[in-house]
Amino acid sequence: MSLLVDIGNSRLKWALAENGALAIGEAIDYRLPEFAERLTQAWTALQTPRRLAIASVAAPAVSEVVSRIFSQLWPDSTVFVAKTGAYALGVRNGYQQPERLGVDRWLALLGARLHYPGNVCIVDCGTAITVDVLGSDGLHRGGLIAPGLMTMRKSLASEAAALQFDDAIALPELACNTQDAIANGSLMAAIGLITTTFRQLSGDYRLLLTGGDAQRLAAALPSALVDEGLVFKGLAALAEEGWLR
Repeated sequence: MSLLVDIGNSRLKWALAENGALAIGEAIDYRLPEFAERLTQAWTALQTPRRLAIASVAAPAVSEVVSRIFSQLWPDSTVFVAKTGAYALGVRNGYQQPERLGVDRWLALLGARLHYPGNVCIVDCGTAITVDVLGSDGLHRGGLIAPGLMTMRKSLASEAAALQFDDAIALPELACNTQDAIANGSLMAAIGLITTTFRQLSGDYRLLLTGGDAQRLAAALPSALVDEGLVFKGLAALAEEGWLR
């Protein structure tokens, strides 16, 4: 059994992988003071994993906390740290400086290549919304980064004193109060980014959503596929390749 850890811009997500099956655990905001305690409690109940595979776009200190907890619980297990490369598992990185592509985006590309062959437009919906286009030939054609749904709402509330942030349910329609107008406007901004990008693609592409807000966006994008474990799938495959070397 492998323990997979994806440390994003605000949350740590983890999953267990064994014999091709993936079981996703609780997501934890690592900015909370009780983060280490909550993660330790969650992991203490697990059977001993053979190895830890970790991918992070956060500050190194977060990965250090995670590695320390893992080593304290299972000192004999091994650790693999994922890094973005120029080429892996049939995917060629399209960035001019391949190492500058976020490792989470790289892993999503690898997961899509392995599980969704053909032309794919991948949208990861979290603190940031990232869009990456992968051709059937395995070439990453580039991508986009924009604020995520909650980030857009919080940004408005922090920059405009008269606007209040809340977690109102968003709908792709006009609103008749300020809170819903912010929620709906943020949702429609994200939808506009995705649909505009998708219309510019030539060829038969599938739209693939992942990340914490994938289901919210999927409700307004009926043709989209949702795979909340896409990054984990890429991480598991890349780690397996690394361990076999």
